[in-house]
Amino acid sequence: MKEPLDLASVENCTCFNVRRASRAITQFFDAEVRRHGIRPTQTPILRALQAKNGWSMAELSEWLGMERTTLLRNLRPLQRDGLVRAKGGGRGGHVELEITEKGRRTLAKLHPAWRSAQEKVVATLGRERWSSIIRDLEVVAAKLKG
Repeated sequence: MKEPLDLASVENCTCFNVRRASRAITQFFDAEVRRHGIRPTQTPILRALQAKNGWSMAELSEWLGMERTTLLRNLRPLQRDGLVRAKGGGRGGHVELEITEKGRRTLAKLHPAWRSAQEKVVATLGRERWSSIIRDLEVVAAKLKG
């Protein structure tokens, strides 16, 4: 008979294990997409901006589940390289973000590398298992968020 999981032990800490797995997956994706000049943490930003025009900083930060300072740190190189444009702003002003044509081309170029990494990770876990994991993570995030 299998012993119950000791949830008080460090090795079974949910935060530690989710972050460790996240770092390993991020490093794997980084190796795949880095040659296109984009970090795996920037890919969802570009994809979100491609899917919907006119995200505000607050909306994008919320949707990505990312602190604004982290979003800004990831946006700066994208803006510097001409992949993303910010409109508005100023003191207390509303900032609207949009992907540029160069950003769309870059995203299209890196897509095969991203897709390859995605398929390898999903194949490692199994498609059904990944589907279950992603649903479970969404439930946990929603419940913990409040």
